[in-house]
Amino acid sequence: MNLFFDTSALVKLFHEEEGSEVVTRLITSDENKIWVLEVVRLEFFSAIFRRFRNMELNDTQLNEAISGFNEEMVSFNVEPLRQAIIKEAESLLNRYGKTQGLRTLDALHLGTFSLIAEEEWSFVAADENLCAMAQFIGFKTINPLNL
Repeated sequence: MNLFFDTSALVKLFHEEEGSEVVTRLITSDENKIWVLEVVRLEFFSAIFRRFRNMELNDTQLNEAISGFNEEMVSFNVEPLRQAIIKEAESLLNRYGKTQGLRTLDALHLGTFSLIAEEEWSFVAADENLCAMAQFIGFKTINPLNL
């Protein structure tokens, strides 16, 4: 199965928290191919450093998370941020930003998914609003917090 991961779910592979078991099972399954947008790297570092600043991680855990992320990224299918994705994200924002509260980075992930995904793909996010937005558009979703 092809799974496109938003950072909200992906970070759970590298920091033990609610939903981590589900994310680990999805990513480590030989049956799944994992897809991410290249900006996931920036979002991951932002999220993991925030957890460090909030004292949810110590130095050792932070270094292990970063090292694990860098090692794991080589096995993911990384979609480059390109002009077509930006245009699709802008279109999504114009359609749903005013009424659904779609945010910039979420629009980039959804825009990428809408351009590369086929019918059997699933969008994976640990964000109720983002999953609801993806479902509203017509995408299949997996929220590791609800499994």
